[in-house]
Amino acid sequence: MSVKLIGESMTLYRSVMRLHRLKLDPQMRSLGDTYARKEFRLHGKPQVTDSQRQMFVQEWKKYVDMISMQETVVGQELTAEQKGKLNDQQKVQLDNLEQSAKSLASQGS
Repeated sequence: MSVKLIGESMTLYRSVMRLHRLKLDPQMRSLGDTYARKEFRLHGKPQVTDSQRQMFVQEWKKYVDMISMQETVVGQELTAEQKGKLNDQQKVQLDNLEQSAKSLASQGS
């Protein structure tokens, strides 16, 4: 992995964690922090190609931009195109994340 990409990933990770601290309620922050930590660790592994890392960084930058602009964090639905690019494992992970988020939301109500 290029040194530039490593530095960019670390800066991006810090931005994500800072935004979670500032914008998310404690339950959603816990869920978001855990998810981000896991994803950044996975994409730092040697078997991940530079093109995969670049796409990963690009998508997390979009996430940072979206969360930064929201007064109240509401997230954003994935497009059909984005969902179509997910592999089976990612689809299961997304479904689990959605169920966890809904569970946390119902506990807070």
